[in-house]
Amino acid sequence: MFHSRLFTGLSSFNNRAVFVALLMQICLLPMGAEAGSTPAFTAREHERRTIYHSPQTPGFTSWVGAWIMPDQSVMNAFTQATGPVEGRPQAPLEIQQRLNWPPPGHPGYDMTGLDLRNVHLRSWDSGRTWKLVSADPFKSNMNGITGEPEVALPDGTVLRGVWGQYLPYNPEVPQTGYLQRSTDGTLTWGPPEILLDQVKYQTFPKRIRVLRDGRVILVGGVAPAPGPGVGREEAMRKLEPLLLVSSDQGRTWSPPIAVVPQSHRRTWGGEEYDVAELPNGDLLCVFRRPDPAKQKGEVRWQGVLRKTGDTWTPTEVGPAPFPHSGHPELLATREGPILHLATSGVHWTIDAGRTWHRLDIPGTGYYPRSVQTADGLILVFAHVGGDDAYGKSDQSIVMDSFRIAQP
Repeated sequence: MFHSRLFTGLSSFNNRAVFVALLMQICLLPMGAEAGSTPAFTAREHERRTIYHSPQTPGFTSWVGAWIMPDQSVMNAFTQATGPVEGRPQAPLEIQQRLNWPPPGHPGYDMTGLDLRNVHLRSWDSGRTWKLVSADPFKSNMNGITGEPEVALPDGTVLRGVWGQYLPYNPEVPQTGYLQRSTDGTLTWGPPEILLDQVKYQTFPKRIRVLRDGRVILVGGVAPAPGPGVGREEAMRKLEPLLLVSSDQGRTWSPPIAVVPQSHRRTWGGEEYDVAELPNGDLLCVFRRPDPAKQKGEVRWQGVLRKTGDTWTPTEVGPAPFPHSGHPELLATREGPILHLATSGVHWTIDAGRTWHRLDIPGTGYYPRSVQTADGLILVFAHVGGDDAYGKSDQSIVMDSFRIAQP
């Protein structure tokens, strides 16, 4: 509807050019919005359905990744475990102590002796049907090593981040974060490519994204390399947010770029955050971190990385208006808003996080990953359940689909 105030006195204008200019301004106003107000966005055509269940019940399928291939097909990755719930061997004591796993008093989290696989699905019809394309095996006492940090490069290569620290039964691989490439749609993977000098750093990759200018960024966590006998728990306490950028499709990487102000870096204590690229090249960040005001509990914080030449500079960070609910997930949509997707709800912002507004759809499954297809359909993948011990709940992979529009 045209905004009535802009018609006041139009009849007094004799200059046709002025009249046309004003009319163009009227037509460019968001539908239903007052001048200077925030336009509204709504969700349409929301649907949720299960797209995968493991071959056994209860199922274990967790830690989802999602991306769009150059041919516009959608790919989905996750960790699957199958095998007996009871009567399995436990990891050797040295490995349990080094990785602080399973958590004390919870032996069901030890995945030793299970058939563990990195499963990959692919859809050529915007998620309506899916084909199982690969399921490469791995051995660990941990409950996942990759899946979330996977992306397609413009030439079709799939790049994934792996937590080598979580492969204690494969001492020949780097015991830190590394990359692998697949040039055949995830059927096979190349050798490990170390992100940073493991003598100096332990890295924990969580997201890989391709920027509009073609560069690749990797986010996650980084800590000083632990010395002999120092385990995962000690490294985790020293974590701060990691940001690396590559101009050659991930072959080489920049040194770590500061993500939060110096006053927060050494007391951050977490590797989980996500970024969305703003129109001006800044990066909106939403973080999961321990609550700095309490001894226990976790919170959501947010901040903006200002683009400075070919890199970024941190600005102030502070609490975000969301409760803690697993790994943050952001999606920059074609319609303009950036979405924050979580079990607690789906919210949008068009002002770099200064204000957030909730969409009238349910929250997602656990640890969501999202993409938007060429025709504007938003697909959100996650798993049913939580960070569960093996056999505790019947997990499955679910997909939410919806569109956003201005009413």
